[in-house]
Amino acid sequence: MKYRYSFRRREDGKWAIFDETGKMITPEWFDSIYLSGLLGGRSNYFLANKDGKWAVFDKDGRQVSDWYDDISSYGLAYGESEYYVAKKDGKYAIFNKDGKMISPEWFDEIYLEGLVFGESAYYLAKKDGEKAIFDKYGKMITKEWYDWIYSEGLVRGESKYYIAGKDWKYAIFDKDGNQISDWFDDIYLYGLVKGESDYYIACNGEECAVYYKNGKKVSEDFSEEYLEDFRNITFDENRGIVEIEKYNGTIESIDFNPVYPFKEEIIDYTKLLNI
Repeated sequence: MKYRYSFRRREDGKWAIFDETGKMITPEWFDSIYLSGLLGGRSNYFLANKDGKWAVFDKDGRQVSDWYDDISSYGLAYGESEYYVAKKDGKYAIFNKDGKMISPEWFDEIYLEGLVFGESAYYLAKKDGEKAIFDKYGKMITKEWYDWIYSEGLVRGESKYYIAGKDWKYAIFDKDGNQISDWFDDIYLYGLVKGESDYYIACNGEECAVYYKNGKKVSEDFSEEYLEDFRNITFDENRGIVEIEKYNGTIESIDFNPVYPFKEEIIDYTKLLNI
């Protein structure tokens, strides 16, 4: 049976949740309640505040987390995943629905994209001003900490690639932490990183080119002016062109030479037998 829930406020400002039968499901009256997905039927959890601390409770009123300085309403409480981010003493960690801490330590910041939003098994953490990618088992995916890492690609579940930057240079890496591109002044997310094709555009200075996923350059250099005020970039392998759609409706086209990976020919050996 799926219950509908409501919450009530007493004259003293305390709050509680009741099911449709009128039964109080919160174990006590709280200072405040964030219903999250419970009220809309998106999850079986809600957040409650008492004495300035927050905890997660399930639909039966059982407390499933410790009390923390803050807990993100996204993830578990909103029905997006089985995880949530909690804050304690200015640091952040990820926990699962059983209250087990799955991040290897408390970080300066943890981003909700990826694991908490239910997009992938990965998330970004920040420590001492640098970023790294971790998986849901606490394993560090990046081989080092970087000045910057884009959530697009691996973390958001779009591809097995991501862009990391250090010392104002950027490169593409795969999910095993291997660098698959040179360092550039800029790399565009469209194509390889967003899981749209096996190609990407990278630039040094004002000169840009199209590259294949193995790092091979497959176009002539073109000016970065082609990429000013663009709305979308599309790689058409069949025609060997990159279409750069501008906000004013015009489309710029860049030619490139598609790479066709070697495909092993399937041989029917029974046809070679003359018995």
